[in-house]
Amino acid sequence: MSTMPFALFSGQFTIPYGTIFAGSTVAVLPIVILVLIFQKWVVSGLTAGAVKG
Repeated sequence: MSTMPFALFSGQFTIPYGTIFAGSTVAVLPIVILVLIFQKWVVSGLTAGAVKG
């Protein structure tokens, strides 16, 4: 009994990893850019929220 080659499984139900990665990059990139621009305010807000008053 021989094993079945993996190439037989690549058909209709393959996962488009390139498309998923491109879409997630386009979705996350603007948020990363905004955080880098407003980093000073983000860090000060995080530290202000962590202080018990």
